[in-house]
Amino acid sequence: MPLFPFFMDICGADGLIVGGGKHALEKVQRLLPFSPALRVIAPELLPELEAIPGIAIHRRHFQKSDLTPPPAFVVVSTGDQTEDRRIAALCQAQRIPVNVVDDQPACTFVFPSLITRGKLSIGISTDGASPAAAVQLKQKVDALLPDHTEEILDWLQAKRPAVLQAIPDRRQRFAFHHRLTETCFDLDRPLSEEEFLQLLDAQAARRDEAAL
Repeated sequence: MPLFPFFMDICGADGLIVGGGKHALEKVQRLLPFSPALRVIAPELLPELEAIPGIAIHRRHFQKSDLTPPPAFVVVSTGDQTEDRRIAALCQAQRIPVNVVDDQPACTFVFPSLITRGKLSIGISTDGASPAAAVQLKQKVDALLPDHTEEILDWLQAKRPAVLQAIPDRRQRFAFHHRLTETCFDLDRPLSEEEFLQLLDAQAARRDEAAL
């Protein structure tokens, strides 16, 4: 069964990483851009992992008390499958989202192949059927995105108040946002102020014609 792609704000959320090897390092590096408050528990850690600033390091084995209070999520990669599954079971008993590296049956959430461009996040998962396919699909989707996607999204967000003020009708405003976004993506850039106002004028003309 495919997995539902929840998108969550984890900025400042307490994330627990159990393990200090290359898989733990890879997960930490993927999480860092989203600014969680990470704790790493492992008796031994890679120097690259220990050198990452802002992470709380605990050089010891996992203890059940590490789940009190419950963290927002847990990533487990101790290198011992029995221990990994024991920790996963403890998390699941408390309904704590848990990811066990390379052991999908023990996971309650997975890391997708992720594309990020500023405010844009696209996650691709094959439910474990083929990680290689997920990576290749990520590459194909990434190649389809406009080069200036991040700038376009920031500009569109900045224009929302002006659009709301100029177009009170919700349905007309929705249609205008679609037209505005399509124009930006076709041009692969934010619009100039003159171009934006021209589109608003065209929308007003359509509204006036419809009222006749």
